[in-house]
Amino acid sequence: MKMEIEESTARESVPHRFNTNIRMYINKIDANFPPHWHTDIEIIYPTEGTYRVNCRTRSYLLEEGDILLICPATIHEIFTTAPTGTRIYIQADLSRAISLPEIETAFHDMAPALHIHAASCPPDVYHTLCDYIRDIQQIYFGSAPPVEMSEEQDVDTLVLFTELQPFGAVEIYSILMRFVALAGKNLAQIQQTTQPGQTASPRNRIALSNVCAYLSEHFTEEITLEDIAAFAGFSKYHFARIFNEYTGKTFYQYLQQRRILFAQTLLSNPTLSITDIAYQAGFASSTAFTRTFRKSTGYTPSQFRLLDEKQHPF
Repeated sequence: MKMEIEESTARESVPHRFNTNIRMYINKIDANFPPHWHTDIEIIYPTEGTYRVNCRTRSYLLEEGDILLICPATIHEIFTTAPTGTRIYIQADLSRAISLPEIETAFHDMAPALHIHAASCPPDVYHTLCDYIRDIQQIYFGSAPPVEMSEEQDVDTLVLFTELQPFGAVEIYSILMRFVALAGKNLAQIQQTTQPGQTASPRNRIALSNVCAYLSEHFTEEITLEDIAAFAGFSKYHFARIFNEYTGKTFYQYLQQRRILFAQTLLSNPTLSITDIAYQAGFASSTAFTRTFRKSTGYTPSQFRLLDEKQHPF
């Protein structure tokens, strides 16, 4: 389903800690939030009631206790599905961490979002992820009562916290990295699917893992199927087949998705033109970029930029 761009008075008003790009709050407001995006990851954890979140063309119904990890630069809209409810939100800028190949690959595989079902996720994994959220809450709020947004409360009167305790931000970021790493390592079990690449031989898995690591650093360059097959040490046709089996995508689909995800983050910088972003992301022209971007997201780059929560708050 395509999410339409509409005017709305609803806004995610979040009290920020000073000098950090981390925010956490508990939402009890019975309100919907229209399509928007940001470069932060977002974790939504309903502790009471249900919630529905649309990300791109996918819809997720969050039952009580479920966890949704929304990948960076993903357009999403949020709906309450019950008259009352409580949801924990965590947002954090992991842009520097995303430069790590494994983190980038994890978000690539989870995109647009990872729905962790309380009822079906392996119990040890689920309970550890919940513990991570509680640990972040303890560090973020300390001994202060958690900030709650409720219908009876004027959002403007919310407490604006002072700085975190020394190294508090470092602790939270380390927990978030462990959260993403644990989810990534157990992705197949969480999604209850066969993870691409599981049937590949050990030799092929090593070679294809090296290919993905190489592409994470060079995807903005001009790379052909012949080039990358030679890099991996396979014939073009054999490489095309095993790469598709390993990633679940053709080589060019994988390459284009990497470029589109990178371009989405660049669109948060208002000083860059669409043409600048097209070339920086590895596209031959702004026309090709716009065509591919619209096919992938349902929006032109200019439309997508208008939904940036930071540049154009709704």
